[in-house]
Amino acid sequence: MAQEGSSAITGLLREPLGNIVLWSAADKCLLGAGITLFFVSVFLVVEHALLAAHPDIAPYINAAYLAQVFWAQMVVHIGGWVTIVVAALVLRHRSPNNRMLVHATVQLFAVSLAWEAYNFGTHTTGITGVVIVTGVTFGLALFEPRSVWLAAGSFFAIVTGTTLAEQAGLIRYAPFLLEAPFQNGHLARSWLATLGGATFVLTVYALAIVGYVSDRSRRHAAQLALTTDQLARANELISRYVAQQVTEQIRLGNYDAVDRQSRRRLTLFFSDIKGFTEVADHIEAEELSEILNEYFTEMTRIAERFGGTIDKFMGDAIMIFFGAPVATHDGDHALRAVRMAMAMQGRMKELDQRWEKRGIVEPFVVRMGINTGVASVGNFGAPGRMDYTAIGRQVNLAARLQVNCDPGKILLSHATWVLVRDEIPCEPKGEIQVKGIRDPVNVYEVTAPYPIEELTPDSTTRGAAA
Repeated sequence: MAQEGSSAITGLLREPLGNIVLWSAADKCLLGAGITLFFVSVFLVVEHALLAAHPDIAPYINAAYLAQVFWAQMVVHIGGWVTIVVAALVLRHRSPNNRMLVHATVQLFAVSLAWEAYNFGTHTTGITGVVIVTGVTFGLALFEPRSVWLAAGSFFAIVTGTTLAEQAGLIRYAPFLLEAPFQNGHLARSWLATLGGATFVLTVYALAIVGYVSDRSRRHAAQLALTTDQLARANELISRYVAQQVTEQIRLGNYDAVDRQSRRRLTLFFSDIKGFTEVADHIEAEELSEILNEYFTEMTRIAERFGGTIDKFMGDAIMIFFGAPVATHDGDHALRAVRMAMAMQGRMKELDQRWEKRGIVEPFVVRMGINTGVASVGNFGAPGRMDYTAIGRQVNLAARLQVNCDPGKILLSHATWVLVRDEIPCEPKGEIQVKGIRDPVNVYEVTAPYPIEELTPDSTTRGAAA
């Protein structure tokens, strides 16, 4: 199992690390335990195999105490970290974000550090503070804060307890040392050759690992930033082909709202330019394309301002509906649809004046039809190419109303008129027979004056709906 743990840790270091913050908790614990296990193993070898066996090398070391705590150190350091490695190997596939493993790892680190701080008497130096602050910083970056602060609490409890016990004369301070490894301002060379040298080497090794992980993390962050920019650009392009409301629901994670079909009561809007083919014959293709794009841009702004879901552009025609993927109530849908149509007709007057100054003598006159009824709405198409749209008899009726509408006017079905008659002045136009509908249809024409207002790009749906 130890060999398997070593291989797993080596694999983690060799493979592209990416951002270590995004690793599973088990992988973080495995890497941390493997590195720490290497550190403590080297220290134990230096302490017991060299210093305890040859006390004359370092007379300032308490060899008798080292022999007494040898097995305790083996259990806490070697046994504890080997257990963490084994547990991490088992859990990295079964329960990769196991909280108990995280608690055990950070608690073992805190207890080991506090014990060694007591043994070597580093309370009087800045080493202990630097190590615990660094440990807490890395811990907060990698693990949940609660486990890290609990471990920090354990560390300070042990440090405080040993300090108070030493002051009360219950235990000896720095039991690993008989005296300082220096006298008369001279550092013992044996310290440099043993614990001091081991500490230096392991510190450099630790810095190398931190630098490696940090470099990988920065590279991953740079790649992530590039990917984010690419996704933002892609999202911007996709949003030009998908309705704003649909895009917003996808961003919010409400996939069911757009990735299924349902029957809903919608208010449906159709418009087209009367005699567009004849008008197009008198305009150069490049200028016609520019004018048509300008027309669609202004109509789109108005539709978004009133919260309409733009279904599609069909030549010079536009299909918009209210009530999906986000719905309020029928009256609100119908009222916003009619007010949107009125704003569009008002805007057409400004556009015609602008185009006339550019030499376009044939005005664009738009017909609009609005109907309210139950339709099937959702994704339709092939698995590789779907459209979020509405289909059904009521959709066809809205399209027929637009065809039967007088140029420059707005024609409503009876169902829509009932919902807006208290707010929008309309005039009954009698019954019409439309293709695909067996019974005659009562229709109404909006007689309210069309508002003429300058729209700004930052006009919002929310503001319009309010």
